[in-house]
Parts: sequence; structure tokens; C-alpha cells
Amino acid sequence: MHDIRHLLILGCGYVGERLAMAALEGGIRVTGTTRSPERAAALRALGLETAIADSPVDLPEALLHQVDAVLDSIPLAKDGDGLQTPQCQWMTTIAPRFSHVRWAGYLSTTGVYGDADGAWVDESWPCHPTGERGTRRLEAEAAWLGSGLPAEVFRIAGIYGPGRNIIAELKQGRYRTVRWQTPHWSNRIHVDDIVAALLAAMVRPRPGRIVNLCDDVPLPHADYVLELAQLVGAPAPLILDAVQAERELSPATLAFFRDSKRVSNALLHRELLPELRYASFRDAVDSLR
Repeated sequence: MHDIRHLLILGCGYVGERLAMAALEGGIRVTGTTRSPERAAALRALGLETAIADSPVDLPEALLHQVDAVLDSIPLAKDGDGLQTPQCQWMTTIAPRFSHVRWAGYLSTTGVYGDADGAWVDESWPCHPTGERGTRRLEAEAAWLGSGLPAEVFRIAGIYGPGRNIIAELKQGRYRTVRWQTPHWSNRIHVDDIVAALLAAMVRPRPGRIVNLCDDVPLPHADYVLELAQLVGAPAPLILDAVQAERELSPATLAFFRDSKRVSNALLHRELLPELRYASFRDAVDSLR
């Protein structure tokens, strides 16, 4: 990362904050954007510079001209009952103003692939998202890849880590999941491995690259939560059948449980991280307590 001097993180949330701390330790100047003055104060307390803006187009011109790396972790925007892709609204305006950017990354989701009926999915798999969220993420990917900037896309599985996991719900006995008659596979990744992959990409950039970020062990979600509950000494979660799930779970939750795919991280291992710090959730339990 010796060539990266100033990293801008658009929408500095959970992953962005962890990346920022690692970058600061590596001697990189970091600016995080947020719409909240309270969030900005919290980020400044961690040593980050901050910029408060409702949209990247509102960021100071001097800031955009001086950064040489940018990561977009801005979430989709709600629009009435639907979702919007904010990148499609500001990309053509903002891209020319990043006059010194040598690396750009967009945090997407493996949800863009849709349901693969349990098949192994790599970056060449055709994207047929089953929900609006995946469709909008694909639009954002296209905005970045077509921006003229040296952009890469990171399709991330279910993110977990300290302060973001289901252990508390499991221990409270409130967690529900679905066991499908044909197992539906799910995938996940520890936040520290996401950060390590992003830092490695900055060192070894490849504009236009799309990389799946997930760990080595896909599992049916019901099997995952049952094993995790056992590992942390929590009550067994409530396991719903398909009929109960249709009756009791929200459409968004059902969509998450319904898609089934085993996401391949072969490219991640080949180009960025030969080994993960947490090859599976089993290795990470102590880091979550």
C-alpha cells in the first residue's frame, strides 16, 4: 500500500470503519463520509478525518482531487416501497472529479447471482437476482465498472464479526431459520477477511476485477445456526419448515433464506488471500464473544 497515500471511504459503516483502522495503522490517511454529525464525531474519535455530505457530489472539490483511492460502501437508498441505486444518480458527475484516483472499490453482494439451486457459483456465473436488492446492486456495479475509473467490485457474502453477529439472538432464544426439504446453501465471511482482501487489492490492483468474498465453508443456513448455537452454549434456534416460514417470516427474510448457492472463493485465494484468517465461522467463535 506504499503507493496509496489518501483513502476516501464513501459511507463509512461497519466494514469501512474496520478498513479505515487497518489503513491508518499502515500509514494511510483516511477520510470517511457520513450523513450524520454524530457518526462523524465517532469516526473522528478513532483518528479518521470526516466529511458530512448527503451525497458524494456535495463533497469538497479539494478532497476529491487529492484522494488516490476510494471505496464505496454506500447502501441502497429507500424510495417509497422500493430501492434506488444512488450511484446511478451521481457517478457521471463525480467520476471526472477523482482526478488522482488509482484504485476504486465497490462493495456489492453475492445476492446478485440469485438462486443457483445449490450449485457452486464463481465470478463467471450469470447474474439473475431474485429480488430488488440484488438488481439494484448490479446497477451500482455497472456504474462503477463503466465509470472510467480503475474500479473493482467485491461481491460479499453474509458479513459477520465483533458487534455484528447472531450470537445475542441465539442466546436469547429468539432466532428463527428455515430448513428446506432440499437444503438451501448459504455463505458468509468475517469482516477481518474482507478488510484483508481490500488491502491486498490495493497492493495488487486489477481494474475491472470482480471478486467473491466468502469463506471456505458454505453450509445450509439451518445447519450453520444449529452448530453455532452449540458452539456458544445457546439454546437451539427455532427451525421452521417451508409452510411455517411462508406464514411467519417477512418477504425480505424469506428471500434471504430461499436463495441457494455455494459461492466459490477460488479467485480470492488465487489473487488476493492465499489463506483466510477465519476459514469458517468455527475458527472465529472466540473473536465474537
